[in-house]
This record gives sequence, C-alpha cells and structure tokens, in this order.
Amino acid sequence: MELKLYHLHPAVVHFPIALLTLGAAVAGLRLRRNAPGWLMAAESWLLWLGTLSAWAALGAGALAEQSAPHVPLAWEVLAEHEELAWRTCAIFSALSGLRLFAVRAGRDAEKIRAAQVLLWMIGFGLLAATAMHGGELVYGFGAGVRAP
Repeated sequence: MELKLYHLHPAVVHFPIALLTLGAAVAGLRLRRNAPGWLMAAESWLLWLGTLSAWAALGAGALAEQSAPHVPLAWEVLAEHEELAWRTCAIFSALSGLRLFAVRAGRDAEKIRAAQVLLWMIGFGLLAATAMHGGELVYGFGAGVRAP
C-alpha cells in the first residue's frame, strides 16, 4: 500500500476525538460534590493533549485538502467541516488557556468553573459536528477512498 500525504489526517483525527470526549466526561464527573481531587489533573491533561492533537488534526486536514483526490459534490460539506474544525480548535484553545489560568492560580473558582463547563459543552458540540461532517465526507462521498 502506497502511503499518501492525505492518509495522515484519518490517522491523527481520532486522538482529539478520544482525548476531548474523555476530557468532557471527566469534567462532568468533576461536577459531583465529592469528586476525587485527581480528576482535576486528569481533566487538565486530557484537555491540553486533546487540544494539541486537534491542532495536529487540523494541520493534517489542510494537507489532505491539498493532496487528496477531489470530490466536487463534497466541496460544500468539506468547507463546513473545515470551518467547524477551526471553531473547535479555537474553543478548546480558549478552554485550555482558561484551565491553565485556573491551575496556576491554584484554585478553581466558581465563576471560572462555570465558564469552563460552558466551553466544554460548546467545544464538545463542535467536536461532534466536525466528526459527523468528516464521516459524511468519507462514508457519504467517498473522499480519500480508493474506488474498487
């Protein structure tokens, strides 16, 4: 099998999906009253690693857009997928910065926590929409898939 540059995107894209989905679940668990203290560190690292991998996936997606065989019928969905990916990276970058501020301050103030929960919800929604558009590109339009 010949490795193409556009093969990097599907190899990388599953990391932010997994890390940020697990991070959102941990963030939800941390809302419980007697949540263990280690969940804060777990949430932070899942968020930070997920955000870095989201940017890597976006970069690999840009390479794929330049090198993959084009499917003209999918251009509108591809444009939406790319726009959603940029927004997803932006939201999780903002959340990562806010989280870093909260960790460095040594506290998790309620106002900061409320903003973090809101950003997690928005980010997770964008992540899901981005993934759904990516799935539509592959399974609906055959983007990047070799014809038999």
